[in-house]
Amino acid sequence: MIVTMLKGSFEPAGITFGPRLMREVQHPSRFILLPLIFGAGALSWMILLASLAIIALVILAPAFNDVYVAQLHRNDMQAMLDQYNQKIAVQDRFIQMAASDPRLMQRLADRQMDVVNPSEQVLPLNGVPSQRDVQSLIDESLIPVTPTPVPPLPWWMMPALLTPIRGVLILIALAGLLVSFLVEIRRHPTP
Repeated sequence: MIVTMLKGSFEPAGITFGPRLMREVQHPSRFILLPLIFGAGALSWMILLASLAIIALVILAPAFNDVYVAQLHRNDMQAMLDQYNQKIAVQDRFIQMAASDPRLMQRLADRQMDVVNPSEQVLPLNGVPSQRDVQSLIDESLIPVTPTPVPPLPWWMMPALLTPIRGVLILIALAGLLVSFLVEIRRHPTP
């Protein structure tokens, strides 16, 4: 509510209120944002914030890429460790079975020395001949382990990893900082 003063000259015809009258007038309490949004101060702030966001992107994109590569490497190492643990478990089972079964030891020795028992016949298969050592026998019994996939970097961060584009982005950010500074100086001249 805004209180306004009316003088006698603004009175309606035929009605006298005296020299002054206090009357309450209601004004709409709308706040218009349009001048603030498109004003020089808001434009200066938008340019400043955009420039700072570009600088943050140029600084943080290589760090995020390093984290991504480290996660890929960690997952590859974890898959290799799982594969080795699986191989150790198979070798432990094999050692326990070989200690108690002489026939298994005989077959293993025959396989390694590529000796064929005269009572058995080897069936030749097409393709690459298999290796005859113990390691290949163990590797055939392992379940393949794949590394856990890592989500890639966002698409908008990828250009900031390229060196020529990083230089252009830095120049754009510095130009934006300069424009923002000049707009503020123009808005608030020093006396």
